[in-house]
Amino acid sequence: MKKVYVYDTNALLSDLHLLDLDGEKIIPEIVLHELDRLKMGSNETAYRARQAVRKLKSLANISYDHKFNKFHPSIITGNNDDCIVECAKEHNAILITGDFLIQLKAQAQDIEVFETENNEVIDSDYKGIKEIFIDTRLESDNETLAKIYENEDNFLNLYINQYLIVWDKSKPTYDEVGNLKGYEVIDKFKFNGEKLQKLKFKKIENMFLGTIKPLNIKQELMFDLLQDKNTTVKAGFGSFGVGKDFLMISHAIDMLMHQKIDKIVWVRNNVEVKDSNPIGFLPSDMESKLMPFAMPLADHLGGLDGLSSFLDKGKIEIQHLGFMRGRDIKRSLVYVSECENNTKEHIQLLLGRIGSDSMIWLNGDTRQIDHDKFKVNNGVNALKMLKGQKLYGQVTLDKTERSETAKLADLLD
Repeated sequence: MKKVYVYDTNALLSDLHLLDLDGEKIIPEIVLHELDRLKMGSNETAYRARQAVRKLKSLANISYDHKFNKFHPSIITGNNDDCIVECAKEHNAILITGDFLIQLKAQAQDIEVFETENNEVIDSDYKGIKEIFIDTRLESDNETLAKIYENEDNFLNLYINQYLIVWDKSKPTYDEVGNLKGYEVIDKFKFNGEKLQKLKFKKIENMFLGTIKPLNIKQELMFDLLQDKNTTVKAGFGSFGVGKDFLMISHAIDMLMHQKIDKIVWVRNNVEVKDSNPIGFLPSDMESKLMPFAMPLADHLGGLDGLSSFLDKGKIEIQHLGFMRGRDIKRSLVYVSECENNTKEHIQLLLGRIGSDSMIWLNGDTRQIDHDKFKVNNGVNALKMLKGQKLYGQVTLDKTERSETAKLADLLD
């Protein structure tokens, strides 16, 4: 018997490969309404919503149930989630969702659920963060919130060092032109392997950049991760302008200035930007040849003079990836930028160099891969295989904070 699937918005935002499942595929109209609302903006969610809309336009084997729209009785008495659950029930379908609360509502009505987080198809989509949306007007959602605060068991199936953000779906926020921007936050936690704990972080003072503090909720999670002494492998992912290098370099310099490490070892695969023309052979020594790839450091150290000062003092070492084999790096921070242009084997090599009292920080964005060979085998997806390891922590940022101009880049996707 042919399987029937109903998709919720969360599933389409999580992994578009879910649309490749064999069977009849149904999209409730309320999901189209949510995608249309979410696609306006410059954050990661808006980008994923635009990608989902393009994917749906390209497929001919999708059915749309227009009865389940924003005027459906289930929304009047409940919310959009209830409408999606009702659609799955009417079609006797398998509901595809990554939303924990929708899963509970569907299972309460004996609707089969395809839990995206438990399927290998989206294993590479691990963000280090789980987000749940609580409607505080609903009794059932308040019971879930109470269970979170009771903190007695890991009923949300979180991985060790995974973060949890609880949003209040009854309190939407809007931008200056009236587009939905998000929701007010209820609370934030990190799962330490035994229980949920509140975030513990402080702002930092940097002589080059002044006072550094988080600009949004997910940057708060990044602050907590970078200041966590128990994780030695820290990964920060997200698109351009979200603050990966800004936050990580600021913290790295702060650690150096407070003598928590002896030096920063900057490692980057010298891959030039896709479709740019190579500048050819560069004369001089290795450090000079690698200097163009270390300019993010200079940007946060007051320019080339600031970077040169740290290099001269031996506080920063710029290293070619190809020369890392055989190293035993002690009491240092190995910093790997643009790791989407590394392979899994490169990541294995780098992890193997970390000696006593050292750590490794990596950042990247699969949307900025510069060679086809990295589309399947890249450092970002390789690192996500470490989820659940007590020494590994990850945060994926999704809001551009660099400038209003930088936000326009996302609108070209």
